[in-house]
Amino acid sequence: MKKLFLLSILLLITNLAGAQVIQARVLDIEPMNLEKMKSAVAEKTKLYNSKEGSTRFSTFEILSGPNANNLWRVQHGEEIGDFDSSVSKEELDYWWKTTGKLHTPLANRFWYLNKDASYIPDGYKRLNHRRVIIYKLIPGKEKDFWRYRTRLSVAMKQAGWKNRVGVMSCMSGCNGSWVMVRYHHKDLASMQDENSNMFSKVVDKYNELYGKETYDDDYLNIGLSVSENISHFQKLLPELSSR
Repeated sequence: MKKLFLLSILLLITNLAGAQVIQARVLDIEPMNLEKMKSAVAEKTKLYNSKEGSTRFSTFEILSGPNANNLWRVQHGEEIGDFDSSVSKEELDYWWKTTGKLHTPLANRFWYLNKDASYIPDGYKRLNHRRVIIYKLIPGKEKDFWRYRTRLSVAMKQAGWKNRVGVMSCMSGCNGSWVMVRYHHKDLASMQDENSNMFSKVVDKYNELYGKETYDDDYLNIGLSVSENISHFQKLLPELSSR
């Protein structure tokens, strides 16, 4: 058990080296206050988070699931130390003055990018739609989960998958080992088209690289490696996000 604990700490440190880290929270908003909240967040972002060198934020509207019609606000950093003093008291006071009565912050968590499992195509341009899947890993089954995710990243590159797939592990704020997978698409129609017409090529490349029918075996094992599998859609709101 001690060896497994030390190994998990070593893997965390290794993955964090130069990794992207985010702090994300759900902004729970009454429907009648949603447009007011969007306007307040857009103005705050314009004032404090739009210039070069300022703290970067992204804001998404949650489109489905139990948190639908709320916002998901993300602060970006290159490493965890960036969050020690990234937001000034003036900026924080302004945030609470203009938005404090319009929302309740929930589910504050830190996530870091797993580079080996993520896929970023050359020349990638930011797209606004996200299909988000959150997994809770079963202790002792992590190897099966990461085998599939890292192999899939390689197969996507070899098959020429067009869009980014970000895979992030929860660093703090989660009960257990949680992983968030974020598929980027232009919109819902593009998501359907790409999954219907392009993903089969990724599966073919996966089997070509790792052996006939390996994809089916690995996909079955990933299902057995998680105890929870939660999905929803999000839409990036550019006016509420840093450029």
